[in-house]
Amino acid sequence: MAVKTNRGDERLICRDEWVVAESIQGSPELIFNSPVMNKAQELILDQFTPTHPIAFVSVCTSSRPYSKSPKWKTFKNELSDVDLIVCSNGGIIPLEYENSYPYMTYDAFHKRQFDQLFMLYMTRYFIRFFTLKRYDYLVINSGPTNAHPCRRKSALLAARHLKSHHHIKDFAVCPSLDVYKNAVFKTMRDKLFPDIHPEVLSEIKGQIEAYRGQA
Repeated sequence: MAVKTNRGDERLICRDEWVVAESIQGSPELIFNSPVMNKAQELILDQFTPTHPIAFVSVCTSSRPYSKSPKWKTFKNELSDVDLIVCSNGGIIPLEYENSYPYMTYDAFHKRQFDQLFMLYMTRYFIRFFTLKRYDYLVINSGPTNAHPCRRKSALLAARHLKSHHHIKDFAVCPSLDVYKNAVFKTMRDKLFPDIHPEVLSEIKGQIEAYRGQA
């Protein structure tokens, strides 16, 4: 896989603090322990203010900025009146920071040997962000049969904690198993990513609308 070059705006990290690009591309452990990645997350926690009572959360993509990917481009165009938030090895990243360094540069390559570490860090990232940034509802996009089940497990663990401690009113994970399986089957025919198959999008929109009615 080609190494990404250093790029992005200086909204979070000034250019004279940028690091060698290769130093933030590699294993999840490398990203989790990167000082520049951790500083960027702390700055987001300091700067970011929610604009809606509902947050929509989905995992990152290799495309940068994220909204260049079919998935995030669709979410950005199709979902309204929610804060769009990326869940990543690099932390919890509101989409408004997608063009900022280091998020245009970093890359974490999945290795199963780091799954437990991923669970630990991602659960912590998730709980910390949504404890400090108050939302009424979370809609989490995570396929129940995807290739990296630790992603869904960490999101569920964190969301249950947030709800039980009254940091959020409720959460939902979309798509449901039946909808996802049907979408995966049809994806091969329709040549669409499962997460943005019309049936999955319909379920996501329906859940957002239900929460909007309660907000």
